[in-house]
Amino acid sequence: MWNSVLVKRAIPLSFSYLLLVTASLALDFILHAAGLDWTGRYLGIAGTVLVAFSFGYSARKKKLIANGPLSVFLRLHCNAGWIGTLMILVHSGIHFNAILPWMATALMMVVTASGHVGQYLVRKLREEVKMKKKKLGIEDGNADGLEQQGYWDDVTLRAFEQWRHIHMPIVSFLLVLTFIHIVSVTFFLNWR
Repeated sequence: MWNSVLVKRAIPLSFSYLLLVTASLALDFILHAAGLDWTGRYLGIAGTVLVAFSFGYSARKKKLIANGPLSVFLRLHCNAGWIGTLMILVHSGIHFNAILPWMATALMMVVTASGHVGQYLVRKLREEVKMKKKKLGIEDGNADGLEQQGYWDDVTLRAFEQWRHIHMPIVSFLLVLTFIHIVSVTFFLNWR
């Protein structure tokens, strides 16, 4: 199990996600301690712009953007999404002012979690499991030869392959909630 894909890939991914949450809490605490909590309001705008910018990957993948290597767009998508999410988490802070922003924040965390196990990672996991099976002499359809190591790799890979069923519909719903949040903030503009 210690050499499995679960330990080598899934745990570091979980660490990245926890780092995002911890960093946002720490940054929010620092801003409040320094009396700069008002900047969180503007971090929401900057974070939203970064997350919107990260959709360049989807546009490039669907050939709406004709030029540029897909790997660069994927890296941009991951980095801009992570930093934008961090800014939006600081923006949302630990305030219970309204239910809509909290629903959007919770949904954003689900989207971020599902994005962490995205298609690029699933492809890498698939290749790694295939190489390991070949090395161990295990054929894909041969369950008799499946050892403990292969079992954990297959279980992890099957779980990660389900990410699209979560990621894409929730991204769409998150866009709707974000739009409603922006419209309602603009409508009830109170930018003291």
